[in-house]
Amino acid sequence: MGGFLAGTPEQTLPLESGDHVFICPLLSATGSLYRVGVLATVTDICRQQLDMPGHDPVPFLSVLVEGNTHARWDTLSLQRGAVMAEDLEPQDFRKMRSDYPVVSGAGWAPLGGFTEFRSLGDIPVTLYGHDIETNLPVELSGNLRGLVSLEAAHTIEHAMIRSLRTYGLCTARTLQEAMRDETNELTWSVEKSMRYALPEVLGNTQAGVCGNPMTNMAQFYMFRELSEQSRNGAVGEDALGKARRSVMSRLAGELGLTTEPGLRALQGLKKGMMHDDSPLSMDLCKKILARFPLEPWL
Repeated sequence: MGGFLAGTPEQTLPLESGDHVFICPLLSATGSLYRVGVLATVTDICRQQLDMPGHDPVPFLSVLVEGNTHARWDTLSLQRGAVMAEDLEPQDFRKMRSDYPVVSGAGWAPLGGFTEFRSLGDIPVTLYGHDIETNLPVELSGNLRGLVSLEAAHTIEHAMIRSLRTYGLCTARTLQEAMRDETNELTWSVEKSMRYALPEVLGNTQAGVCGNPMTNMAQFYMFRELSEQSRNGAVGEDALGKARRSVMSRLAGELGLTTEPGLRALQGLKKGMMHDDSPLSMDLCKKILARFPLEPWL
């Protein structure tokens, strides 16, 4: 379901119930449209009023669509005030799976994930979220035994979530890109948190807050430090600053992290956050995605 500001009659979307539409992500980093999306059918259009406090109501179109299949566009054009996708090619990812394994984000919203390490031969990775239509919880899992280390599996978990949120799809190429971006942001979070004594910055990326020993310890120690400061009568920025510095000093000591700029971030990423920033080959990424189902309902 989507909504559009209706504007003037001349600006109204040229859509009717039963029409076919193509839905694909708009990439904020480049301002471009991703080439793979979903072909859908408009099932209902409803004109509503969007109430704005202190302003006149704004005309608003509520559009309900039903997805049919994945597709890839070749060219775009502007017609009747709308962007038209031309030369659409349906993508049957089930049939393509042996050569082009992917995980689809169509119909569900990924909320998080977790990586388990039972042994070198048992490393299940699980992504969970909710069904957009029913709002019921869904999940999908893949066991990466024999392919990667625990640290790499943890990075893959975050990268898959990031790719699904960005592209609505996780392919070998978007997995590579998301792993690079995720490790860059995690490394940045370690460096900034240690440089400026900000434990709350640890592990924050576009994919969410990374669950790992360093981040979990920081949250636990921060709570204890603030509680101790409060019992001693300390309040405000001074108490917060003392708690932050104490937490970061304790983390560095317990995890054995150097204070040398640059190196401390890499140590924090690998030793503290259990992430591996080593790039993976395209073939390995395909093998990884082949371990997961196409979607949560399979």
